[in-house]
Amino acid sequence: MPDPVLIKALRCAACGRLDPGPRDLCEACHSPDLEPTELPGDGALVSWTTIRRAPTRFKGQAPYVIAVVDLESGLRLTGRIAGDPDRLRLALPLRATGEHDGAYLFTERTT
Repeated sequence: MPDPVLIKALRCAACGRLDPGPRDLCEACHSPDLEPTELPGDGALVSWTTIRRAPTRFKGQAPYVIAVVDLESGLRLTGRIAGDPDRLRLALPLRATGEHDGAYLFTERTT
């Protein structure tokens, strides 16, 4: 399995809310005091879809899987799934293992 990567996010200094960003104000309390932070990329699969007819920019990459992942830190974000799409199931343990075109790449977590 590839090495894990940390997720870059924003944490509100006023209320502690996490946000994937970019953003100028906290969605919860509207404070401008957002601090960059890094979070472990371990989480669970919430939803996914396979893109078969990709937009022009990604045409050569189709088919690929886009997923919604709930990180253990409480942050929910969208990324790509690497590996066998037939193995996907709700709550599948995932780990961020890279980035691709600005999106985090997740693989099945085996440990």
